[in-house]
This record gives sequence, structure tokens and C-alpha cells, in this order.
Amino acid sequence: MKNISWVLIAFLLMAFTTERKTSEDQITVKAKITGCTGPLKLYRFDGFKFIEFQTAKFNAETAEFTIPKSDPQFYYIGQTESAVLPILLGPEEDVVISGNCSDMRQIQLSGSALNEQYIALKEQLNQLKTETSQLSRQYQSAGKNAARQQPIMEKLKALDDEKLALLDSLRKANPFFGRVAALNTYLSFQNFGQDYRDELNYFANEFFVHVDFSEAEYDQLPWVYEAFKSYATTLSSVTITPEMHQKILEKALNQIPLDRPVYQLAMSGIIGALKQKNHANFPYFANLYITNYGKKNPAVAATLRQEVDQIKNYAVGGIAPDFTQQNPEGEDLSLSDFRGKVVLVDFWASWCGPCRKENPNVLKMYNKYKDKGFEILGVSLDKTKDRWVNAIEQDGLPWPQISDLKGWSNAVAQDYGVRSIPHTILLDEEGKILARGLRGKALEQKLAEVLK
Repeated sequence: MKNISWVLIAFLLMAFTTERKTSEDQITVKAKITGCTGPLKLYRFDGFKFIEFQTAKFNAETAEFTIPKSDPQFYYIGQTESAVLPILLGPEEDVVISGNCSDMRQIQLSGSALNEQYIALKEQLNQLKTETSQLSRQYQSAGKNAARQQPIMEKLKALDDEKLALLDSLRKANPFFGRVAALNTYLSFQNFGQDYRDELNYFANEFFVHVDFSEAEYDQLPWVYEAFKSYATTLSSVTITPEMHQKILEKALNQIPLDRPVYQLAMSGIIGALKQKNHANFPYFANLYITNYGKKNPAVAATLRQEVDQIKNYAVGGIAPDFTQQNPEGEDLSLSDFRGKVVLVDFWASWCGPCRKENPNVLKMYNKYKDKGFEILGVSLDKTKDRWVNAIEQDGLPWPQISDLKGWSNAVAQDYGVRSIPHTILLDEEGKILARGLRGKALEQKLAEVLK
């Protein structure tokens, strides 16, 4: 890969050496789109919902939007919020959009160098991320072999230098694209993490190091939402306590003034990630959003209150609601059948690679503590009984197993808000939820604490 897409940079320097000032001038967006069943809408995104900005009816298969000329801003076009096309609008006149409403992803834009440049930038950023991920996996596979690690570190350093050069060039060519790049510039721990004891601390403190949230332009940049969602997703995928998890996220949020719209975008990204990961800290940040923005966004606040109430009984500290499904022999088993024991409810499936990889560790914990009042109840998200039963036999899982063979629609998984697997829920003898999402060493440490 070339060190920098110099053609892109040169184009940006010519077209956008300085950002435009907002004026009363208007730009026209023509949508020549077939297959639509009603008016076309232009939306803005506030972190939780798409806000209708303008509506245009079709006249001879063409709908026109007229908006104020401005610095580049993200808009979303479509008939409904569920199917929209993100586009950059503001500095260019007479942008034409063509395609079919049935597939907004295939919509074509003409007369917009800005969007062409943005697409090229996204491709370049994605390529850098892909190459970094590949090298990071190679580095991990090298173990502690310094001879194998060194050339990988050098390649990572070359990618780091490329990211920094791209960021610097974009900031000079067009600060708007520079801000997008800043939110996507994360340098390797191997080459820049010497001041940190481990990669987690490096990641927590350095992920946003190139971003200056004091710049007002971040207030309307949806990439803030995406960056904080990615940040929170990664933190929710590693083994740390909910207390540390919350502390790290709050520290990141504290970089941003509370009274700025960018704070709402950042918090929305965090909440989106925690909801998706079914993390124990979802209620905390959801309630924080309600406190800060409940009056401004009552509909969003009401939805969040409802979601928090729904998971209250399934969160840490609550009594796990009972459930019943059948084992492979067709017999009913209920969670309440195991009352009096410390129980690990283990959501998994035969087709889930990470689940199968984790099974040996779960088996190790079972054998270590089964005579000390510990039991496991497997809940499978399989659809095919033969595959489910074969996986139990292949992995040598001796504990009780149940399923309704409905895949992701498994009733227990739905009730407990399980959105990814493997997922575990640890209960005490009274059925109270002690922890969720424990795996590996974290599971071992918790069991040692509970069953000491």
C-alpha cells in the first residue's frame, strides 16, 4: 500500500484549502430515484435517532432538496429511517443522486467531488485498520520470540507512520477530513505503549489522543458516535470489572464539555455498544443519559427507561427469573431445579467458534468445583438437534443442557437480553445474579472467590 494517497491529498488541497463559511447561499440536491412509494426524506442523526430535516415529493421521478450552503455536513437520505444513504452535503452545488429505492446502498452520486474523496478516505482508513489487525495477530502468534516479533514491529511502525502522515496531510488539506481521520487514528501498542504496563491501559488512554474535542466542528460529526461505540465495544469485550469499565468510559467522556452536542454523540455511542454487548453498565450510562438529556429528548429517555426496567431483573444483583426448556432427551429442566447450588448459565451453540474454544476452560472449572456446590446449565442457541448433541459429545460437556432449537430466537436468550455468545450468567445459591459475561481467568477468579 502506498504511504499516502497523494492524489487524494492534492485534490483536497486544491478544492478545500480552507473551510467555507456558512452563508445564505443555497445548494440543490436532485434525487433521480426510481421505485419509491412515497416522498423522499433528508435526515440528520443525533446519536439515537434520525431527525427529519426536509421532505421532497417526486415530480417526474425527481425529488429536489434545497439546503443552506455550509461546511461539509453529514445528511441521510431515504424514505424511512431504516433504509438511508449517508451523504456529505454543504459546499457543493447541484449534487445529483440516482438509483432505486429498493437498495439505497447502490445509490450513485454525481457532481460531488466531496463524496468521492470521502469514499476514497474511508477505503484508505479501512485498509490501514485491516493491515494493522493482521499484523497484530501475527505479533500475538509470535509469542515471546523476539526474532519473530521484530520484523512485525517494524511493519506496524511503518503503518503507524503512514497513519500519522495521512492525518497531518488531511488536517492541512481539509480539517473536516482531518477530524474524521483523527477519530480513526490509533497507533500500535508495540511501538507507542512503552509508558503503559499493558495494552489495555494504553488503549484506554490513547484511543482519542489525536482528537481535540474543544473544536466545535465535532458537535455535528457522526463519526464521534462511531468512535465511542467502537471504544466501548472493545472495552466490553475484554476481562475487566464493571467498576473499572465504568471508570475508563467516564474518563473518556470527561474529555468533552457536558454542555456540547458532541457529548451527547459520545454517550449515545457508548450506550449503543453496551446495549449490544448486554453489559452490566448499560443501566448506569442509560440513566446518565436520561439525567442529562431526558427533558430535551423525552421519547429517547422513555425508551431507555423501558429498556432499563426490562433488564432490571436480569442485571447483577437481581433474582434470575425462572425458565424451563428441554434437554436432548426431551425432558423439561428448569433453572429452579438447581436452587441451592452456585449455577453458571452458559449460553452457547455448536456453530459458535469462540464458544467451542472456551468450552475446555469451562470444563476445567466444572471439574474443579463440581463437588463444592457448583453446577452449569448450558442453554444452546442451536437450531439443529443433531449438531447440538454432537457438539456436546465432541467437547465432552457433562453438565445439563437445554434448548428450544430456535437459534437466536431462543426464549431464554431473548428474555435475558443475550445478544452475543458465549455469554455466561453466574448465580448464587438463592438465584441472585452475581456476574454476567465472565470467561477465562475472570470466571476462574470469581468462582474461586464464591466457592472458597
